[in-house]
Amino acid sequence: MTGNPSRPAPEWPATAAPASPQPRDALGSRSDGFATAGQRPHTGPQEPWSSELREAPEPDDERLGMLSYLGVPFLGPVLPLAVFLSKRHTSAFVRYHSAQAVSLAVTALLYTICVLVLGGMLALDSLNLALAIAVPVAALLWLAILGYVILAGLRAYRGQYYRIPSWLCATIVR
Repeated sequence: MTGNPSRPAPEWPATAAPASPQPRDALGSRSDGFATAGQRPHTGPQEPWSSELREAPEPDDERLGMLSYLGVPFLGPVLPLAVFLSKRHTSAFVRYHSAQAVSLAVTALLYTICVLVLGGMLALDSLNLALAIAVPVAALLWLAILGYVILAGLRAYRGQYYRIPSWLCATIVR
């Protein structure tokens, strides 16, 4: 048996300048976009939906954005959907907030259906067990949704963009 034939050495392109004897950390500068030694790298804006990146909305837009959130606990997706369909082409601010309110209302409706199914399955075993588990789960879910509805409604009234966390609200309408 013969061994592996000798492989040719790789051909590296010739460089015009010899390598620098200084370490790489000493070569960084502020203009290259990388952090120098002892600096933290720039990670971008802390809040990606900040109002500084976009133009200021009209005062009526702020009220409609808040109204779309406040309709979620009382009318479900009906009021936010009406606001979304009426203002989606005229105001990006109202479109953003009403689309998020519709998504939150539909997600809350799906959560409610899941809790009802869970309660119905537990009721097959024991009604007391079903009430002891399903009612607190539903109450905690609705308190979390109500808290984020109030927070997002206040931000919309102030003319700011706010994103509800994705663990609570699935993006259904854009």
